[in-house]
Amino acid sequence: MELRKTLDEFRKVLEEKEQAREELLKLTREMRINATKAIALLHAEDFEKAEEHLSKALEIMDKIHEFKDRYPDIYYPITFDAMQELVEAYSFRHVLKHGDLNIDFSTLKVEIAPILTGLADMAGEIRRYVLDLLRKGEFGKAEKLIGLMEEIYLNLITFNFPDKLTPNLRPKVDYVRGAIERTKSDFISAKVASLEKYFKSIAERLS
Repeated sequence: MELRKTLDEFRKVLEEKEQAREELLKLTREMRINATKAIALLHAEDFEKAEEHLSKALEIMDKIHEFKDRYPDIYYPITFDAMQELVEAYSFRHVLKHGDLNIDFSTLKVEIAPILTGLADMAGEIRRYVLDLLRKGEFGKAEKLIGLMEEIYLNLITFNFPDKLTPNLRPKVDYVRGAIERTKSDFISAKVASLEKYFKSIAERLS
């Protein structure tokens, strides 16, 4: 009877944890969707709607954080990717709004590892934004953002820790390095093309 009683208690604990897991999965899915939409809207320069989705994602993160102390064994594996996406949206909004990397992560309630990988992913969003700026001929703003990409890389490369502590950080940092090189090349090509177009228009006017 003692064994049966003990196992029944175990079953109750696991049933409770299963219910918590389902709720946590639902919340992280909603948070990730809102963060992803915020990023897309930032690229579209619809800042008002982007702010709405980011605010919703931050509200959901507050609810997610309530699971941390009670269910740490399911909390970390389930929430990592969604927290990473939240950091990416939160950081990208800051960069576009303020033009710097003085980002305050203290209110996010996000773990260190997804902050680092989220920053690395955000550098990829900066690259996408820079390419749009180059198409518009906004070279000054593009050059400043490339500088921020370099700053992200130079800071993240100093985090030389085992993958267990910072999962997937190294390959993401390597990606940032490649993204910077490609973006610089795109910048030079766009600048040259712009100058050629400028001098051609002058020649046509003088002929």
